[in-house]
Amino acid sequence: MTDRTPSDTHPPCCRDVGATMIGHFVTRLEVEAGKSGGSLSAAQIRALAQHFIAAEQTRFGTYYQRAWDECSHLREALDFEHARKRPFDRVLMRRFSHLFPPRLFDEGRDGVLSRRMIPGLILAVDKMIGPMRRERGERVCADILARHSSTEGLCDWEAVHSDPETIALVDDTLGAVALTFADFERRRAWVIELIDSHLAPVTPTAPDAHWTLGHSGFSVLMRALFSAFARRLQADPAAARAYWGEASFVAIAHFLHHLDEG
Repeated sequence: MTDRTPSDTHPPCCRDVGATMIGHFVTRLEVEAGKSGGSLSAAQIRALAQHFIAAEQTRFGTYYQRAWDECSHLREALDFEHARKRPFDRVLMRRFSHLFPPRLFDEGRDGVLSRRMIPGLILAVDKMIGPMRRERGERVCADILARHSSTEGLCDWEAVHSDPETIALVDDTLGAVALTFADFERRRAWVIELIDSHLAPVTPTAPDAHWTLGHSGFSVLMRALFSAFARRLQADPAAARAYWGEASFVAIAHFLHHLDEG
């Protein structure tokens, strides 16, 4: 994958919709002008335009849907490419991305969560870890991406996700998040409210138009996000104690216990 986004290639879908509809309207003008001796007044053109909008647009429903689908796929590709510019967020979300619905170019599978939650989640994580950890995460991820990118700019994301430095960075970030849950109930309510109040906009007919995170979504999200972290903590508690210190280790273990209880 390169730094070039679909917008750089001037996607034809929206342009073609405009060109097609203008073409149809011009054809209609030519027909009506022929009936009127070869010319139309401004008032006649305006009336024809109003009629075209009101009476003839339903004929193009299938065409509109096809153009919408094409633009949606291009939008998804653009979002996917933008993840390369925010690699820190992407490696964090990889821990639970299988819970999103299937989508072009990414790891979505189960559909339990909605991608509408992403802006609120990123905001919540940023508030919990602070700007210094965010800046460090972006800097480290940039180095990791450079290590796993070809000279043509193609990035091996599987290698990025499995890189020991990536795993250590994400675990360090998650530990910092866990340490903000000293009052578990209060912090959980705060995270849910922040995410649900910052859901990305969606069309009224979208499958997740009425989706919210809620308590159940929070549990599913956090268990998936912390699953691998918890396994490593349990596999080598001595190393975790040495890394975090006794007090922080106990606090993190207490947080993970709350997650297990739901």
